[in-house]
Amino acid sequence: MPPPKDGDKRRRRRSTIGAKPRMSQSFNNALEGIIYALKAERNIRIHFLVGVLVIGGSLFLNIERSDLVLVILSVAFVLVTELVNTAVEKALDLMSPTFHPLAKLVKDISAGAVFIAAITAVIVGYLVIFKNLKPHIFSAIRAVKGSPEYVTLISFTLVIVLVIVGKVLVGRGAPLHGGMPSGHSAVSFAVFAIVTLVTENPLVSVLVFLLALIIADARIRRGVHTWREILAGALLGIGIVALNYWLFLT
Repeated sequence: MPPPKDGDKRRRRRSTIGAKPRMSQSFNNALEGIIYALKAERNIRIHFLVGVLVIGGSLFLNIERSDLVLVILSVAFVLVTELVNTAVEKALDLMSPTFHPLAKLVKDISAGAVFIAAITAVIVGYLVIFKNLKPHIFSAIRAVKGSPEYVTLISFTLVIVLVIVGKVLVGRGAPLHGGMPSGHSAVSFAVFAIVTLVTENPLVSVLVFLLALIIADARIRRGVHTWREILAGALLGIGIVALNYWLFLT
């Protein structure tokens, strides 16, 4: 069989260029675009994760079908605007590699569309989900108010979170080592406050207080913390526990 001529090759190439892709290929292209956007854009990943959590929470709360449709549409609206914004940015980067004020203006406008979609989704989520979540919140608060165990868990969690936040804001030390305030001091003195409030036994409270002092002294001797960081941690631990017990158990 003789090889095809050059003219036949060119005609075959022209006929395939203008041909529409098959439906399966179109779906593949769309999925590849979504996957690329999820991998490349941090904001899309955040919005996608939040959307999944919101829809999952809506299903868990068993909200009405019409409300669920509103939530799904709001999440989809945010994701669609994020995808369009990403496509616009990539197209502008391709057409204008260097900085151009008009390109920046177009990017700002597309980002504004994402912002409006996100604000709308937040409003819809608040109006739809909060009315279904409110009874569960109040029942949880009533349960916590009558349970020292829950208050203890909440106090410990708040102490640890506030210690990490404080270290991040001050910019010194690692989350679990060094820095302001001292995490060891905060936790040990939080234990002292909890034992004092729960047991109401002076001897036990004094012994736990001595243990907290030993831990604080060891951190200072090792050079991990200064006495100011130790004092800040102690005040934080005692203050959070006292505040929670006053709010929930009095």
